[in-house]
Order: sequence, then structure tokens, then C-alpha cells
Amino acid sequence: MQQFILIGLSGGLMLLSGWRYQREQRQQSIAVLMAAALTLRIGVAGLDPFLHSWDERFHALVAKNLLDNWMRPVLHADPVLPYDYQQWCCNSVWLHKQPLFLWQIATSFRYLGVSEFALRLPSALLGAAVIWPVYRLGCLIFNAIIGYHAGVLFAMAYYSLELTSGWQSVDHADVAFMAYVTGSLWAYYECRATPARAWRWAVLTGLLAGAAVLCKWLPGLVVYAAWGADVLVDVHRRKVQEYGRLLAALAITLAVALPWQVYIRHKFPLESAFEQEYAARHFSEVLEDKGGPWYFYITNLWYQFQWIVLPIAGGFGVLVTRPWRPVVLPLLLTCGVVFAFFSCAATKMVSYTYAVAPVLLLLAALGWVEATRWLNHRGRAGKWGGMLLAGLMLFCNLRPTALLKHHSLAHTSPELRRDRQRKLQHTEIYRQLDALVPSGYVVLNAPPFEDVEAMFYSRRNVYWQLPSEQECQNLRSWGEGIAVFIGPGCTTLPKYLQQDASVLVIKKPLD
Repeated sequence: MQQFILIGLSGGLMLLSGWRYQREQRQQSIAVLMAAALTLRIGVAGLDPFLHSWDERFHALVAKNLLDNWMRPVLHADPVLPYDYQQWCCNSVWLHKQPLFLWQIATSFRYLGVSEFALRLPSALLGAAVIWPVYRLGCLIFNAIIGYHAGVLFAMAYYSLELTSGWQSVDHADVAFMAYVTGSLWAYYECRATPARAWRWAVLTGLLAGAAVLCKWLPGLVVYAAWGADVLVDVHRRKVQEYGRLLAALAITLAVALPWQVYIRHKFPLESAFEQEYAARHFSEVLEDKGGPWYFYITNLWYQFQWIVLPIAGGFGVLVTRPWRPVVLPLLLTCGVVFAFFSCAATKMVSYTYAVAPVLLLLAALGWVEATRWLNHRGRAGKWGGMLLAGLMLFCNLRPTALLKHHSLAHTSPELRRDRQRKLQHTEIYRQLDALVPSGYVVLNAPPFEDVEAMFYSRRNVYWQLPSEQECQNLRSWGEGIAVFIGPGCTTLPKYLQQDASVLVIKKPLD
């Protein structure tokens, strides 16, 4: 109930922001819009009192374990059974993702306690904070009206909300990556527009690009492709000072991002070498059954934006039918580089290109503003049409029916309702695991991959795989007791565990 109150409050703040903007109180309107975006994201983040399967539960557990050692990201903190270090879902040292977003989550855990809310709060904060760079990009490239409309669109962007909630795969990693890429692009545009403070903005560009690299490795450098192309195309920017700022920003980025790469290469050479090779294989192989044609990310725009693709196309049409301004080039090149980079890879995932969503929403805002301007010149009926267009834009952008479908029991399909009920039932048992199983026991036979969730909610060592009889004997020789989950959601126990009277059967079955 509290979550829906927050979501309703965010709507009121949106209206207040719009009223302030109409009165030309722009700074206040953007501040209220950011508050509305934060309130909306906190509300959505609290709709699911459990961990989502892909990939939130893995990020959550690794971040929780970082509280014990900030420089040692691990999934299974105390592995007592053999594991394959190349399987990121089931290993110990976990280098499958860059660490910055995990450190952010761990910091939230440190101060707020380990919970779903603390897990999702950093994404909610970044999602609200990025509205300022979006607004400023709109002001610097187009005008303040388009900047504000883009901020409104991003504040209510459905896909961003699903990433924040953890429902959409890759979740908090992609929110952080998107925020830092947008921030680096904004800082570069400020550097471009304010020669008197260009060096300060160049430093910030380098810092934010370094943060982007620490979220998703080399794609975080995309701002330098835009910057370099801008210098090559615009002869007025080919100055020694500009090259100096570019190199200084790049040096700062390397200073931020490289120490971690050197550290893990030295500290975890086996895992680091494999993950580096595994990342490279994304270009030559379809990994984890995540493939698609070369135009995958073009058609994927519908999955991310649905009907908002129409104003995005409209905004792009406005650009190409009017005299080009050099200031637009870095914006479009950023999109082009991100889409081309990920399209060249054999492995494709739906969220990879969402890093440039704020740029695409700037184009959508351009299309929206131009359509509204055209309607306003068509008399009273046109003004009513402009109001209808605004309502349709906001509704299609938020997609409230999809949010209800994915985050409630009452407004969803029978299949999703069963999955949600199962998640709720399992999570409640995992929360009680410390009381159900004494310390010194290894818990076996969790449903596939749900050992990760069980370890997040408890202090017990949990596995979904069943060990061999010899491995069970080894556990006992090390002084470890054995407890097992049972129920329809679990594997049938082998005879050597069924007939072992020392095995502790957890009395609450998992559906």
C-alpha cells in the first residue's frame, strides 16, 4: 500500500513540476521533477518483496558479500563443494561484471541494512539524478523546452523503472552504466559550451567516463568517440587546448578504471583471464542462447519504448529535414557507436543499448514539442489535440498496465501469478532459514539457482546442486552438518541422503 501511495505522490509532484515550469520557474521545476522521479522509483522498487531471478539475485548476493571484503567480489563466500570457476552462476570469486554498481549497492547495505529496498535504492537515486544531465543536454543542443520534455519522459520511462525494480535483466548494472554514460556526454557538452570553464568540465568528463567503464568496461569510453569526431568535423575545434583537454580527460578515465583491472589480474589471475576471454567471445559466439540478427537492436527499440518509437523517429526526421548544426553530431554519433558496437557482437541482450536511452528520449522530446507547436497553430481544436498528445505520450511512456502485470497478483496472467506466488512463498522460507537450520550446517537441494537467494536472506551456506555420496562424507569429516530442502520445487533426494538419519530435513516444503 505504501508503494502505491508513493507512486501517487510522484504524480502530484509531476503536476507541480509542470505548473512551476509554466510559470518559468525552471530550476524549481527540474528539482521537483527529480523529486517526482525519485519518489516514483522508490515506489516501484518496493513493489516486489523478493529478488528477481535474472540477474538481480546474483548482484544482490555479491554486493552483500562485499561487506566482508570490498576488494573481493564473491558469490559463494565459503565454498565447501567443488565448483567450476568458469560458471558465473555458481562459482566463488565473481568477476562477471565490473564492480562500481556493486560497490554502490554494498554502500547502501552498509548504511541501510541488507534488504531489497537498499539493493534498489542506488538505481532509484541515479535514475532521478540523471534527469539534470538530460535537461541540460536538451538546453545545450536544442532549447530548454525540449530539455524539460525529455526530462519528463525519462522520469516516467517504463524501461528505466523496470531496470530499477530488478524485473528487467541486467537491472542495476545497466542503470548505473546509463547514468554515467549520460553524465559523461553532458559534461562534454558543458565543456564544449563554456570555454572559460572547459578544463573543469573536461575533468568531470574523464571521471564520469571512468565510472562508466567500471560499470560495463570498454563501451564506457563512448564519449571519446563523440569528442574525437567532433574535433575532426569542426575545424574551429582543432586547437592545441582542445587536444590537451581530450587527452587529460582520457588520462583521468584511465586513472579511474585501470587500477581495478590491474588489481584483479594480479589477485585473481585465473578468474580474471577467463572473464576477459569470455567477454571477447561475445563478439564471435552466441553465448547463453542470447543471439539475434544484425538488426536486433533496431527492432529491440519496440521492446524498450513501444509507441515512443514514433516521436523518436519524428525527432530524427526533424533533424534530417533541417540544416544540420555541428552541436548535434556528438549526440547522434554516441547513439551510432553504441548501436554499432553491440550489433557487431554475436551475443545480444535486450538492455545493452539502453545506455543511450536519454539521447533517444531527447529525440522523442524534439518530435513531441514540434508536433505540439504544429497543433497549437491549428486553433482551439489543435490545442485540445496538443493536450491529448501529451496524455498519450505520458501514458505510452509509463506503460502502467505492463507495470501492474509484472508487479501485482491481481492484474496479471495466470502463469505470472503462479510464478509470483511461488517467489513469495520461497522468499518467506529463506528469510526464516537461520531459525530453521542451526549454524554449522550446509543446506542442500534448493531449487535451481535459488541457493543465491537463500544465502542473501540468511547466513547459511546453501547449494542447489546435490553432492555425491563421497562429497557428503567429506562434509561430515569436516564437521559440517547436512540439511536439505524438500517439496515439489526441489529435486528428489538420492537414497544416500534419504536413508541418512543425520540429515536435517527442513520442515517447510518449497512449492
